[in-house]
Amino acid sequence: MAKPVRRAREAREEVLEAARRYEEERPELRVEFLVAVDEALERLVRLAPHLGAPPGIDPAHGVRRVFMVPTRFRVLAFAHANRKPFYWRDREK
Repeated sequence: MAKPVRRAREAREEVLEAARRYEEERPELRVEFLVAVDEALERLVRLAPHLGAPPGIDPAHGVRRVFMVPTRFRVLAFAHANRKPFYWRDREK
């Protein structure tokens, strides 16, 4: 049986605030974000014994970190190696 995940109040608030911001951008992004959070937590529970603690945190405290992987990618350029470096930076917006 998986260990329960306890979320600090501040962490819950951060997730809800981020979900609200995503929803303002596009309503379906809220759901996608919350699914990604759930998937990251599932990975955390599954991999916790093998994950490292964040820098400066004693692993004995049981604090681990897991990175969320985006489900989508945005291609800004198909840049040839001989093109001017970072010519595509204006596209980031």
